Amino acid sequence: MALTGVAEWKEIIVVSDEEGRTYVVNCGWGVEPPSAYIPSAANWQRDVPAWLHHRRDEMIALLRAMQHIVHDSELA
Repeated sequence: MALTGVAEWKEIIVVSDEEGRTYVVNCGWGVEPPSAYIPSAANWQRDVPAWLHHRRDEMIALLRAMQHIVHDSELA
């Protein structure tokens, strides 16, 4: 199965897994092309729930498929 994403507002995407667990991705508001911000690779496992620990590449692919430019964020 794969992660799925739904744009809830211009500034967030709610990503869900196969079991219905969700994670909110912050996005830039009013920017073109749309931008999504995820924890950097160095902080990924610290900043996301355990069910996402090995799914960073999948998350990036999903966000890109949703036409977003993906940026690393250092914010926890």
